[in-house]
Amino acid sequence: EWISGMSIFSGSKKNLFCLAKNRESWIIEHYQDCSYHQKIDVPFNCLRDLHISSNRLICLASNDITHEKLIEIDIDSFPKSSFVSYIEKSQIINFTSKAESYWFKGYGEKMTHAWIYKPNFNNKSKPPLLIKAHSGPTSSFDGSLNLEVQYWTSRGWFVAEVNYGGSSGFGRKYRERLNHLWGVLDSDDCIALAESLQDEQLINPSRIVISGNSAGGLTALTALSRTNIFKAAFCKYPVIDLNAMRLNTHRFERNYLNTLIGNFEDNQKKYFERSPNKNLQKINNPILIFHGKKDSVINYKESIDFNKKLLEKNVYSEIVLFDEEGHGFKNIENKIKVLEKTEKFLKYIFSFKS
Repeated sequence: EWISGMSIFSGSKKNLFCLAKNRESWIIEHYQDCSYHQKIDVPFNCLRDLHISSNRLICLASNDITHEKLIEIDIDSFPKSSFVSYIEKSQIINFTSKAESYWFKGYGEKMTHAWIYKPNFNNKSKPPLLIKAHSGPTSSFDGSLNLEVQYWTSRGWFVAEVNYGGSSGFGRKYRERLNHLWGVLDSDDCIALAESLQDEQLINPSRIVISGNSAGGLTALTALSRTNIFKAAFCKYPVIDLNAMRLNTHRFERNYLNTLIGNFEDNQKKYFERSPNKNLQKINNPILIFHGKKDSVINYKESIDFNKKLLEKNVYSEIVLFDEEGHGFKNIENKIKVLEKTEKFLKYIFSFKS
């Protein structure tokens, strides 16, 4: 709970409400005098920012067919409160690929979670697979409606969002799997997921790609350097040099890497060995990178240098820079350009017909 302003508890000792995680879904629990009273059922599995105001329970809620919205629950009338009006009947529901919870054996044969999205139209051939690694790197995917995911499933892609070991929301032991193993365990879990979906014959094994933003970029690029199962990678503002990240990351993340890798003084070799720019010789498949020139966390020049060195060793690589973007793209036109450019890149890689 290191995110500023996070609120998962509200109320009083007599009537306390909290957001809790039940496996992969969020739920609301009600306690009276510190004893469990009941679960409050709502048609949403992604919940945050819980607050009590008078007799109203308020929070932000979403699921895999609705965008996030503010909901209110009348405590006095519960469970008679109706949520019908919150589930809007819109065209998007008819074309949405639903999030499915998927567990597989990851690093160390430990059960690991992912959300999978199957293409939303039938195709005689097995679909290509896009694996997404979240940023953070101790954040998580929650299975909520994501229009970027829907962009790919509407074009025939099978998408998998990996909650690799170390992701939040699955218990302390799950979260602590990543301690000292960032850059190893996370990429191994991505590889294991691709292998699991391949073994179940759900996807086309010759068309598997991986993507990630920021910390997820390190995971994606590392996975690309450790196996040939991924035929390409595309990343936004990826972590390429761990020592540079250690020196320039957000102030609230200062010393974050002491847990994820180890303190720098005693673990310099790990910082060197796990940095993608030190593993260029192991990368042989195409890469597409997007970076903003106003990024104050990861210098865009690192991406330029990385792209240049890949081209020098005859690995197909492209880079797209945005003058006004920082660490996290905001401009909707640029977001659209990213999707369109990525689709064009993948069509070229796999010799798709435009």
